[in-house]
Amino acid sequence: MAKRVGVASIIQETNTFSANQSTMQDFELQGIWLGADVVTQSQGMNIEVAGSLERLRTHGFEAVPLMRAWAMSGGIFLDTELTKMKALLKREILSAGTLDGLILNLHGALVSESDDHTDAHITEFAREILGADVPIVVTHDLHGNPSRRIVAASDALIGFRTYPHIDQGDTGRRAADLMNQLLTNNRKLGTTLKKLNMIIPAETMGTSDQPLLQIRELADSLIDDEILDISLFPVQPWIDVSEVGFGITVVHSGNIERANECAEIIRRALWKIHKEFQATLYSVEDAIDHAIKGYQGKMQVIAQSSDAPTGGSTGDDSRVVAALVNYGSDIPSACTVVDAPAVDQVYSKSIGDDVSLSLGFTIDPRWGSPVAVNAKLINKGEAPVVLTGPAMTGQVVSIGRWVVLESANKVKILVSESGTTTFDPAGYEIARIDLDECVIVHVRSPLLFKSGFAGRFGQAFSLDLDGPTTPNIKKLKFSKVPRPMIGLDEFDGELAEVSSD
Repeated sequence: MAKRVGVASIIQETNTFSANQSTMQDFELQGIWLGADVVTQSQGMNIEVAGSLERLRTHGFEAVPLMRAWAMSGGIFLDTELTKMKALLKREILSAGTLDGLILNLHGALVSESDDHTDAHITEFAREILGADVPIVVTHDLHGNPSRRIVAASDALIGFRTYPHIDQGDTGRRAADLMNQLLTNNRKLGTTLKKLNMIIPAETMGTSDQPLLQIRELADSLIDDEILDISLFPVQPWIDVSEVGFGITVVHSGNIERANECAEIIRRALWKIHKEFQATLYSVEDAIDHAIKGYQGKMQVIAQSSDAPTGGSTGDDSRVVAALVNYGSDIPSACTVVDAPAVDQVYSKSIGDDVSLSLGFTIDPRWGSPVAVNAKLINKGEAPVVLTGPAMTGQVVSIGRWVVLESANKVKILVSESGTTTFDPAGYEIARIDLDECVIVHVRSPLLFKSGFAGRFGQAFSLDLDGPTTPNIKKLKFSKVPRPMIGLDEFDGELAEVSSD
């Protein structure tokens, strides 16, 4: 009889600086899939759970879909809501019958009110249900913050290899391969974790770009029959928790000394190049000027990573919108802002109507003031976004109702009730905005847009703005992060290991 392996996915990234709090509703908005629905809903999608289920069947296991809960990044997850999520996970595990193994797809940077390491908390909870002898393999986002607790509660821990993220499905398949090693080949696996006192801007984490590319290549060169997987976790930089820092995990088949040696080789390599993780940033005005001057038939991208919903921001910062609509001449552009009251104000009007309203800062007013806009309503709807790029291909994302306004100087403004998805062209194209007609396209993303927009844009300019997901992380007020921390402090000492809680 084939061994039975369950797959459960609970994924949200926490931004501890966000004005929002996260609840089950954030997951329900995007759809919580249970049991057989996980298979039907994930068919053809580039996500972890789909990759794991596919590869488990290839290995001859009975793949048991348990649940998939995914939410856009947000603020701290309320404890009451965590209790509900755990109850759902427990129900699905127990109703599935006897399981010989479990794959847990987690983000790695979920933070609740009472636990800085909520992904570890969930894994420990699953371990309590299943017992000590059932192997658990955990996957994380590259921006996860793996802890020593989650390593202790699992048999193997791996993460995405890419940023922009295009290997979610492959990561699920790698997890299934490790489960095969555990259950079919009867190999005892372990994970060595090294956490280093370094936080870097998301803009410098591209795994196809230097300096991180050389570290990824070095890690790959160390993999052999004893060292089965090495994952790098530069960690999303907007998380103020204990035991945070650049993570390295080494999955091994028992040779702990060799695993530690591999982690140390990578630490030394990171120390040699740590000063190279510097982001080039522009003011809004300079970015617009450079974009216009550099335009040669391909859209120019202005990246407002300081207010990226994919990093847990609210998406309601309208400073870029203000700069574009107030520009002194025609500037064919596309920009976006979250403003539910504005959508409500305009939605009942007819296409072609002139509207006057203020936009922005209705959720998180810490960073600026609304902008007055006079424009024409050119489109409206409430269809969700279906991602078409290589990152999470096929994922359906609800942004609520939305309207498209066009200013007198040819700036199209996509205003939505909830988080924007402009890291993927589909985030604009759902509203029938032709991006190829734009000189400037505004995205709320540090790097993820580079996969979705690959080959379609000329240059990209990252903005030096404050906000919950600012690339200038020194502007954020950390209180829990261990110090000194490279990226936050002037530091002349050796890149060192962060102590556990």
